[in-house]
Amino acid sequence: MAYSVREERQGLATSLREDLAEAERLIVQLRRDNVEAFLQLMDRIDGSFTLLETSGLDLRPEQTRWGSLLSKLSREAGRVMRSIDVAGGLEQLRKANPPAEGMWWQLDAVVATARRRLIRRLGITVGTIAAVLAVVWALLTYVFPPDPNTVVTSEAITTLQQLSFEGRWEDALSTIEAAKAQLTQPDAELLIWEGVVRDKLGQSERSRQALEEARAMVPSDQHVSYLWTVGSIRLWINDLEEARIVGDEAIAMDPTNPQGYFLLASVAEAEEDTGAALDLFEEAYQLAAESNPQLAVIARVRMGSLLQRPANMSPFGEDQQPADESDSTEGTE
Repeated sequence: MAYSVREERQGLATSLREDLAEAERLIVQLRRDNVEAFLQLMDRIDGSFTLLETSGLDLRPEQTRWGSLLSKLSREAGRVMRSIDVAGGLEQLRKANPPAEGMWWQLDAVVATARRRLIRRLGITVGTIAAVLAVVWALLTYVFPPDPNTVVTSEAITTLQQLSFEGRWEDALSTIEAAKAQLTQPDAELLIWEGVVRDKLGQSERSRQALEEARAMVPSDQHVSYLWTVGSIRLWINDLEEARIVGDEAIAMDPTNPQGYFLLASVAEAEEDTGAALDLFEEAYQLAAESNPQLAVIARVRMGSLLQRPANMSPFGEDQQPADESDSTEGTE
């Protein structure tokens, strides 16, 4: 009888190792047709560890592989969620696989937490820039009074950033209309904001008109900068797919301009696709090194932040950190 129990435990341990190997293979090639099976496999691995907890078997190699797998899943949650979204969404998969309690069933929350961190970092950056601008504003106010149109537009855009962050699109449109009424000449950036806000309100035709009017105001040799502004606003309001489309358009228009690559890198960063973000920031840096030194410096800073991120990512929350382990560890029989 004791032999039978030991044999059963050994068989379960062997199945655990096979499941870990399969999960390590699947995680790098997740698609719509296999992502649900991957999540179910994670459940099975977790259950095997529970069953073997008091078996007396040395499972330290398997536990190391499991920790590494969870760490990789957390770091690349954005990429995994894209596969889940095309498979019907995580909420639907949770309903089909109750109780769906493992971390892998809560990747939408992991991605949301990561994006909140990114927004906080952007907020700190914006705050620093705002402090510098405040000094510049004081100098311009008392030494070189600014153009009234610039003041109106600047104040409106600051308000729009906050309203869009809160999802208050009707109030944002009212802010735009009030600012336009005060301007003596149209402003391209304000028109871009109008196009984006009207799009969020479902006013597709008027959105298109506003964006076309803004684009017509920009010299033909600066259309990449126009796309940069559109993409940056899309990124600010978390319209990542639209920002990606704009970034692709910018690169197609001028492959030597670093702004399109920087925009796509920011999208990849927001989606937690660290590898793609690093590659794109590096491309932006190389192209901007001579033509746009400020952008080159920012690209380097963002790369440094990304390289430090894996050690700070956690599948369990903002305060608890995963083990800093390699992505792949060979199991032992």
